[in-house]
Amino acid sequence: MELVRVIPNAHDFAILSVAYNALHKELFSGSQDCLIKAWDAQTGQLLRKQSGHGGWITDLLFVPELRLLFSCSIDHTIRVWSDKGKQAQVVELDGPLFCLSWCKRKRWLLVGGKAQLHVYSVDMAAAARAAVQRRAPPGSEATTLPGGSPIFAAVTDDTNKVLHEAMPPLQGPQQCQSDIIRSVVCTDMGFIVTLSYDRAMFIYGEDHLATPKRVAKASAARFSALAWDKANNWLLTGAADGCVKVWSQEGRILDELMHTSDQAAALCYVPATKNYWVTGQHGNIQAFDPRAPGDVTPFIKATSNLQGGMHVTQLRQPPDSDVVIACTAKRQLMMWHYSPGAAFRTFTARQTWMEAVLVVQPVEGEPSVIYSACADGHVLRWELDADLNADSYRVGEEMPLHDSNVLAMVYSHDLEALITASQDTTIRVHWHNLRQHKTGMDSVQGIISSMEETGVRTIRLGATQRFKEAPAAADESVPGGTTRLAMVEEDPAVESGAPILDVVLSHEGRVTGLALLPDWTLASVSHDRTIRLWDLHTFKLMKTVKDAHETPLQGINYSSSKEEFVTWAMDNFAYVWDAVTLNTKYALVGHTAEVTQARWVEFKECWVTAGDDDTLRTWSPTGTQLHQFTYMGGSVQCLFVDNANSMVLAAMLDKVTRAYDLESKHPAIKYVGHEEVVRGIDYLPEKGLYITGSWDESLRLWYRVGHPNNTPRGPAAFDDLTEGNNIKDREGVRRQMQQLPPLEIPKALQDVKTDLVQLFLTNMASDEMGQRQDSPLVDLSGLGSQLGDLDRKLVKDLEAAAPAKSGTIRRGSKQGIPFSTMSRSQRRASRARHDSNQRPVGVRQMSI
Repeated sequence: MELVRVIPNAHDFAILSVAYNALHKELFSGSQDCLIKAWDAQTGQLLRKQSGHGGWITDLLFVPELRLLFSCSIDHTIRVWSDKGKQAQVVELDGPLFCLSWCKRKRWLLVGGKAQLHVYSVDMAAAARAAVQRRAPPGSEATTLPGGSPIFAAVTDDTNKVLHEAMPPLQGPQQCQSDIIRSVVCTDMGFIVTLSYDRAMFIYGEDHLATPKRVAKASAARFSALAWDKANNWLLTGAADGCVKVWSQEGRILDELMHTSDQAAALCYVPATKNYWVTGQHGNIQAFDPRAPGDVTPFIKATSNLQGGMHVTQLRQPPDSDVVIACTAKRQLMMWHYSPGAAFRTFTARQTWMEAVLVVQPVEGEPSVIYSACADGHVLRWELDADLNADSYRVGEEMPLHDSNVLAMVYSHDLEALITASQDTTIRVHWHNLRQHKTGMDSVQGIISSMEETGVRTIRLGATQRFKEAPAAADESVPGGTTRLAMVEEDPAVESGAPILDVVLSHEGRVTGLALLPDWTLASVSHDRTIRLWDLHTFKLMKTVKDAHETPLQGINYSSSKEEFVTWAMDNFAYVWDAVTLNTKYALVGHTAEVTQARWVEFKECWVTAGDDDTLRTWSPTGTQLHQFTYMGGSVQCLFVDNANSMVLAAMLDKVTRAYDLESKHPAIKYVGHEEVVRGIDYLPEKGLYITGSWDESLRLWYRVGHPNNTPRGPAAFDDLTEGNNIKDREGVRRQMQQLPPLEIPKALQDVKTDLVQLFLTNMASDEMGQRQDSPLVDLSGLGSQLGDLDRKLVKDLEAAAPAKSGTIRRGSKQGIPFSTMSRSQRRASRARHDSNQRPVGVRQMSI
């Protein structure tokens, strides 16, 4: 949920109620000033004031299927309004009213009063007539605001009554509470639940209103809020003592979430995220995941902007929408809406940049482990927080592996070890728990034995001392390749006798990429312009390719299906290599600026590259360019291929990560939220979540494209004007189109063939809806030939009127060619040369 609108000083007095029209994106607020105000949810502009009530407006309810707004007040009246502010009906009762609820199954309006529950049926025909009345009726007191917005005064029109009393009011204390009914909820299961200041809960069956179930003393303090969790069929209640409880729909208490203050709790269920939002101490919003239940506020605080000092007094989640509305003690209106491209969870640990992210599932069927590499040389191992049970992760281990930035990571399932590459020119093979990884232990014991033969000091298993500079064994056949065994201090969590051993490999420059090849082989690339292959049995250097590129290498990616890997450097091309022979097979040439990323795409069986020329390009397995996608967002900093869901994710310089299916030039979705550049992306398959690491020192989880929680549940609160997101308000576009003047046939075409008129109207309509596809032009009327004749006549007239010298174009010889005798292509070329000669030197022409 993203905070998208804050309206300050919405009323002169305290705001008591809010409602929302998702179709028109209008927000309604009712206050102690006896006014209803309608606001544009997208701009925050006041649209109109609706007067008529003579007392505090205690509740508002907008019913989408009726397109009507209902309001109740302590002035003993219920009022019905059209969605444009016309008052359609006034119902007068004998006492103050405090809450409203809509029963969709029975089409009832339920109204809570003092020790009374009123039930009204709705005349659907009258409601339809009331909904289409768009203007204030003649004779009403219609005035305007300073900006020209209308004020609709109270008008009573009893000719078309929308509300009819379905039954006599239910009276307390036998049929309802004996005090003020504070909240009413109608569930999807056919239950009606009411809460009152007398601390009692009443549960009604829709067909048995006269015989409710009474839960006496359901709370230690007066009730303040009620919500319905439709995913679990649970009730959520809040009380004045800050106690929030979860109930079954039969009235059995299931859990108690919080009891932290004497603040009257406001709450709501957020279906988009399946969380509970509750106001806690000082009116700040806390989020709870009902699966634990646990407080997940720290993980969504940054995304939802749940800052302190909000002083929220009311929370409302309008049905069939993806918005949450709050009113505060500062007379503010606040609105959040669900965005599929917003982060699901946010985690922070160390105050340092994230440089790489890696997801590893060490054992099939067990939860994945996340590794994040930091700019200070540390690597964090994140584990699923099983205690919280809310898709949250916590740091299980912090490993100081390098002296500076960790630039790349891979995990070897054969070794059961993490392999990292750093700016400090080293590659480190790290076993974080030798006691559990016998394969890794055997390998390390083998390398210890081989190093003893070369004069390396014997390291006794179980030792706890730290070797800062272990002797190096140089492979003389390949100059510069070194291998050494380093010992770091024992982890206190590991039993005595189980040390942490690291094998350290090195380059002469920063190591920028790693790839695991078959047969226990590791490939590494570096700024020293070399590609090196390492034997993971012996940790010795096998092969080196010197001067693989003419510039420092930036990365490497391996294709297991093709047994090839691609490398890229500070060039405008990438090389594809045979992983067995280390020979160059072909180059991916086509970018006009530096290639920043390259990957093999298994689901398309092609290579994909990104360049500083703002293009993504796909290449066949033979190096032929297939497609080119132009993007906006700056240089691609990280590229990730999700073969499981057929997506390619590109993190760009504008801090936005875009997901492409490589079928459309537009992204399927854009993930927005990081405050700095994203440097690492991976995928959590068991959760269906992407994980990103950024220079803003955070890890964030995002729903994949097609995830059940990645689909809006109602009309979008705001139009997304950027390309590619799949949350556009189609109904809003259609409504705007209907307001435009109808298409008319131009006078110049009224005498032309009917087929041409039809083609014109079809193309115009397609253009306006953004659906037109290019098609070959057809001259149905002969208009094209007439225009051609006019063009030739104009050229002849110009040549006759101008001097003879201006009628020729020099083409490298003294004898020119008359312009009138040139072909159409020759004329275009001549005009192009003329235009280029008129441009100042050093000015580059922009192509559109």
